[in-house]
Amino acid sequence: MTALLMKFFLFVLFCYRVRGCSNDRFYPRYHLAPPFGWMNDPNGFSEYKNEFHLFYQFNPNSSHEPGIAHWGHAKSRDLFHWEHLPIAMYPDKWYDKSGVFSGSAIVENDKMFLFYTGNVNFPGQIPDHEQIQAGAVSFDGVSVKKFKNNPIINETKLQPNFRDPKVWKHKSTYYMVCGNSFKDIESNTDLGRAILFTSKDMINWNFASVLDESDGSLGYMWECPDFFELDGRFVLLFSPQGIKPFGNKYRNLYQTGYIVGDFDYNTNVFTPRTEFIELDHGHDYYATQTLLDKLKRRILVAWLDMWEQSYPERRDGWTGQMTIPRVLSLSKDNRLIQKPVKEITLARGRHLYSGRAYFGTVVTLVDKAGEISIRAPKDKDLRLIIESDGELGKVIISYDYKKGLVTLNRGGKDGIRRTKWRPQKKLYLKIYIDASSIELFYGDGEITFSSRFFPEGAVKLRVGEKSEIESMEVYTMKRTTFVNHDCDETAVIN
Repeated sequence: MTALLMKFFLFVLFCYRVRGCSNDRFYPRYHLAPPFGWMNDPNGFSEYKNEFHLFYQFNPNSSHEPGIAHWGHAKSRDLFHWEHLPIAMYPDKWYDKSGVFSGSAIVENDKMFLFYTGNVNFPGQIPDHEQIQAGAVSFDGVSVKKFKNNPIINETKLQPNFRDPKVWKHKSTYYMVCGNSFKDIESNTDLGRAILFTSKDMINWNFASVLDESDGSLGYMWECPDFFELDGRFVLLFSPQGIKPFGNKYRNLYQTGYIVGDFDYNTNVFTPRTEFIELDHGHDYYATQTLLDKLKRRILVAWLDMWEQSYPERRDGWTGQMTIPRVLSLSKDNRLIQKPVKEITLARGRHLYSGRAYFGTVVTLVDKAGEISIRAPKDKDLRLIIESDGELGKVIISYDYKKGLVTLNRGGKDGIRRTKWRPQKKLYLKIYIDASSIELFYGDGEITFSSRFFPEGAVKLRVGEKSEIESMEVYTMKRTTFVNHDCDETAVIN
């Protein structure tokens, strides 16, 4: 089958499946998820002609594996009412035939420029793949044409793991940060790093510097790097692979975190001021990407999932979803603060509960989704139970006053995630539940947890023993992204 016929076939399949064929039981009501198939890393997060665009790693052929990556695509005016668009990029060139891997977007002169990693596999060889950087352009925000000049960066000495370009412009120069793995001569081990390139035309790129690199404690590969100025400092945000667990830290297969420092655009030197700091403490948070919108907000989104998990949604014809978009700010002690974007109120439904709450208080959520706001004493323990049917349908949230620990326990093997935190005046907590996910925002957003869970029946919130809540507000949440799920379960993607 020719490449053109294959594209046409996949487009027809896409249109058919968007109109129906995924099981609804765990499908998010107000988070972005694929209409079918597999979703992972967010890509090309941008604002184009007054609409937000989010691309993502997409396998349209199966919900059970990432497969050969395409770029899926959705757009929204408010970050919650998403419209699914046709597949943006296919693995149809010699330099991306094994996957159109992650990348970013920059908008200029009413054009959307996309930058991504082309992956080419060499089965049975060493190394068994190579990765190059490529570009594409869209004149309408829907159809995409790859550069004739591709590949735009193809460095043999940076192979085989060299990927995930994030591009921005400062004054008259374009900048690209990529993740890379290099061989450390002294230890003879692979170490991760973030490398910087510059360009005047987005076609011809020159190596500028190594922004930062692992000393052996930060893993063997830095994926999905992002680099931006925030509140007078610069933030290097990335997802390192290969960090060993340490106490309550680094408990996931792979991590996401950041380093805050200073950057000189004249020398392209980044000077770190902090150690690596985990950005989220839940089970499922990876591959972050940010944009600076027209309101000058630095907005972040992440993949709300984790590699090498086998969640039951796969059997329902879809896999993966994105976090609630979050506005970033920087605290006085150089810690990132994450707050849900204000547009989340557009997904808020009717009021279910308001007032004090004590041990035994129970609120049943509508349609497995809700927003819960808590204000409690800072010098007392707190315990909340989110419960439903099914062995993967329960989450316990707790605060231990004496130890200064907040914990999320979803049960099962490796169910506990926790970190140290003490509230300043009152214990403030916001909880967002959405069919198969839970996101916690403590205090002003200085501590977050993002995890998946899988309730089989109605979801109830129950206040646990020795808990006293001064104020609790519970709202339903609306369905904002519609996919027709009225299909027989035997018809979902296999």
